Amino acid sequence: MAVMKVFAGPPGTGKTWSAAREAVRILRPGIAPKDVQSVHEELVKEGRIIWVTFHPSYSYEDFVEGFRPEETPAGNVAYSIVPGPFLRACQAASAAVSANRFHVGQELGRYRVTHVEAGGLVLATIANNRRDAIESEEPAQGYVDFWTLARLADMKVPVKDLRIPGKENDRKKEVAAAVGLPSTFWTNAGRHAAVYEALQQEGAAVEAAEVVLVIDEINRADLSRVFGELITLLEFDKRQGATEARQVSLTYSGKPLSVPAQLSIIGTMNTADKSLSAVDLALRRRFEFEMVPPDPSLTPTAYGGVNVRALFTGLNRHLAALNGSENLIGHADYMESKLEDLREREGYTADEDGRLKALAHTLRKKAVPFLVDLFRSDWTQVEFVVGEGFFEVDDLGDLGAKLQDLGHHEAAALVEPAGWWNPAGGDWSADKLRAALPAAVATV
Repeated sequence: MAVMKVFAGPPGTGKTWSAAREAVRILRPGIAPKDVQSVHEELVKEGRIIWVTFHPSYSYEDFVEGFRPEETPAGNVAYSIVPGPFLRACQAASAAVSANRFHVGQELGRYRVTHVEAGGLVLATIANNRRDAIESEEPAQGYVDFWTLARLADMKVPVKDLRIPGKENDRKKEVAAAVGLPSTFWTNAGRHAAVYEALQQEGAAVEAAEVVLVIDEINRADLSRVFGELITLLEFDKRQGATEARQVSLTYSGKPLSVPAQLSIIGTMNTADKSLSAVDLALRRRFEFEMVPPDPSLTPTAYGGVNVRALFTGLNRHLAALNGSENLIGHADYMESKLEDLREREGYTADEDGRLKALAHTLRKKAVPFLVDLFRSDWTQVEFVVGEGFFEVDDLGDLGAKLQDLGHHEAAALVEPAGWWNPAGGDWSADKLRAALPAAVATV
């Protein structure tokens, strides 16, 4: 059954990994946790899981369909309507062929299969149409989608209508109008004809398939602009075959579209970054929201002589008390595997001192900048979370009096992390760092 879900939470809590696991669970229920990563990669290659990342300039033309320049065989540039990830996901969920039907290297007439996925094939031209011919270094390639072939089959279009000679433009226009295809379709029609003919000869079924579209950082784009008229179609009772099924005409191609019942959409949302777009109510009510909070149990109790779990928990307790639970620090950077990766990458020694430097590096380069940005450089709040002893204050001395003479208010002090817990600095002091840790945090 299709799922509409958004994993929401602070940065670094594993939302993207949760989305990947959910996508695998939908398509391959019962997979052992140790096999999730490999199965996920397999499903991505098959085109059953499609990933897209939103960003502030992302648009309907990127997500659904829009004009894109393409080079013609004559070397000219033509603008064609190209489907985006949402439309490709809908097409794959509406019309797919068993993965066993085609394979890479298979020859279909004058073409060779170079890529196979749930929604279609990529075919490369074989030079001179001979098995022993020498192929060019970069043979022309084109994508053949099963959705178009299913549409052709439903309308009982004969194979010969996909092989209309170049001079018969009127016939091409006639078929294009009847099927609802652009006249530019005949640029790659030979590839469609080869696959279409193979499917008809062997009676291979083109049928619906479960597909998952994963939208990472779903709230980084203007969602009303990206989804456009499609918001209504996302509801389960408005999908293909449902009691109140609806369809819309796409903005550029004018083709009718309804969302397949087999399409699941999974999103991730960072709740800490308030500069991003909020998920509007129209879209929010179409998704289930699952919070992914920081998980202290995934952090070590002993690393570099420090109880990192207690430290991590203490930081978030202070942060939650001050600013609420939406802006906590994620556990990802404090997991032992991540700390070890950082230690090796930075060249810190493989001993207790090197591990403590890795922890200090994470606190100094990730936690503190996050807090400075969150509190808009209000260092009193940063110090409340981290601890006053970690920072050096320069009150600007006589500059404060000079500013007051000029009619300014009291000068703002310069605050920065102290040099003794800079792992790359000459003043590094492991003993001083451990002593400065909050009292609630036990050292090992």
